[in-house]
Amino acid sequence: MSRFYVSPGAAHNANPGLRLDKFLDIEEPEWKEVAGQKLDDSAYRMAYQRWESYWKTNPPAGRILQKGRVRGRLALGLGAESVLEAGLRLSHSYGTPLIPASAIKGVLRDAVEGEVLRSFLFGCQGSMGFVEFQDAWWVPESRSPLALDVITVHHPRYYTGEKPPSDSDNPTPVHFLSVRGTFLFVVDAPDEKWKGFVGKVLTQTLEKRGIGAKTAAGYGRFAFGG
Repeated sequence: MSRFYVSPGAAHNANPGLRLDKFLDIEEPEWKEVAGQKLDDSAYRMAYQRWESYWKTNPPAGRILQKGRVRGRLALGLGAESVLEAGLRLSHSYGTPLIPASAIKGVLRDAVEGEVLRSFLFGCQGSMGFVEFQDAWWVPESRSPLALDVITVHHPRYYTGEKPPSDSDNPTPVHFLSVRGTFLFVVDAPDEKWKGFVGKVLTQTLEKRGIGAKTAAGYGRFAFGG
C-alpha cells in the first residue's frame, strides 16, 4: 500500500472532517485551531449557491424553504465512530456541518400525533411517506460554524464500575466540537394544502424540542424568521 507525506501546513488547511479523522493529534488535539477554521471558502460558497438556487427554481406548490439559526449550540454526530471520544457530523465533500435528512424526518415524525397521520406523512414499514426531506446545509458566513465545547464527567470511576460516586472524585473534561450558524431546510409537502401544516411542524419542533444530541440541556434549538 502506497503512502504519502502530508506537511503540517497542508494538514492544518485540510477539510475539517479529514483533519479530525486523520491529522489531529489524539494526545493533544488542536481543538481551538479546528474550531477557529473558517469554512466559507469560494468552493463551498459556489456549491451552496448552486444548491439553494436548484431548490428555489420552479418549486412545486408544497415546497418549504426555511432558514433557521441555531440558538446557542448544535451537537451533531457525537455518537459517530471516531478516533476521538466525540464525533462530529460534517459533509464529506466540503467539511462543513450539515443536518441529515433522516434526522430531520425522525424529529418531525416524533412530534406528530396519530399513527395514521405519521404513516401518511413520513411512511411506515413497506410504504413511503408523502413528505420528502433534504439534508440541511450550513449557510456560509465569515465566522466559523465550529465552536469548542466540553462535557465534564464528574465521577469517571463510578461510570466504569470501580467505586461509588464521591465528592472527592476528580472531574474529567472531554472536549468536543459543537455547531452554530444558520441552516437552510428544504422539505416537500404533498401539496400546497399540506405545506402550512408541515412547515409549522418543522419550525415549532426545531424551536421547542431541538434536534441532535443534548437537547435536554438546551442544544439544537433554532430560531426562524426575523
